Amino acid sequence: MNGFIRDIEEKDFQQLVVERSADVPVVVDFWAAWCGPCRVLGPLLEREIERLGGKVELAKVDTDANPELAQRFGIRGIPAVKAFRNGKVVAEFEGARPAPFLQSWLAQVAPSPARQALEKAEQALERGASADAEVELRKLLEEPEVGSRAAWRLAHVLLGLGRLEELESLLGRVDPRSKEAESLPTLRRQLQFHADAAAYGGEERARAALAANPEDLEARYALGSALAARGEVEGALEEFLGIVSRNRKFRHDGARLAMLALFDRIGHDNDLVRTYKRKLQAIL
Repeated sequence: MNGFIRDIEEKDFQQLVVERSADVPVVVDFWAAWCGPCRVLGPLLEREIERLGGKVELAKVDTDANPELAQRFGIRGIPAVKAFRNGKVVAEFEGARPAPFLQSWLAQVAPSPARQALEKAEQALERGASADAEVELRKLLEEPEVGSRAAWRLAHVLLGLGRLEELESLLGRVDPRSKEAESLPTLRRQLQFHADAAAYGGEERARAALAANPEDLEARYALGSALAARGEVEGALEEFLGIVSRNRKFRHDGARLAMLALFDRIGHDNDLVRTYKRKLQAIL
């Protein structure tokens, strides 16, 4: 075994896997001497780990000698392979696999510099450090491997800050085949809420107009849009519902369609959505 590959026992696991994975990804191969598929997978996995030159380490656990570890991680069949980063399992598979699969799988376990930079930016977002995240995401927009997701993430950042000028161009960078692309209609609708509120003159003007005339549907639509734009979903739904109850044809059924977009945004299993679905159905 070289420095990247080692046999470990239960007493070593905390230090050599859990703690070590804070510095470098550690792949754990649960195997046994009697297991035929293990004898097939083991050499292939070791070879691919060696090719990575220290970007990933391999810890081999004999399940016969370490049954407590096998039980702890719910090992039902072997070979079972689990990748640890920052003390947690981030990827896994069971059974013997060919070299191309291992290469692809390890590429996800040992992220490229671009993926590491993207992770850093996403961690900044989780901490609420939007300014730091924006700087890092902009650096990644031209990276083929992560540019699509970086554009999608940056669009969310700018939308949250009310900075709309770049949003359409950023959304155009998102790969239509990607998972992120599934949320593009919702993002574009959120962008439209911002635009509609701004076109009217903003939330305060809409509130003042409604105070003077509660039947002013343009003002009510602008208020609903402003509330939706800043995440006040219940308030927005109430305003749009008020429009539907007065004139469903207003803006070509725009208020009802806005409600449907908000339902999609927060999820149809949400209690708020259920409540407003019933209210909408009662009116229609």
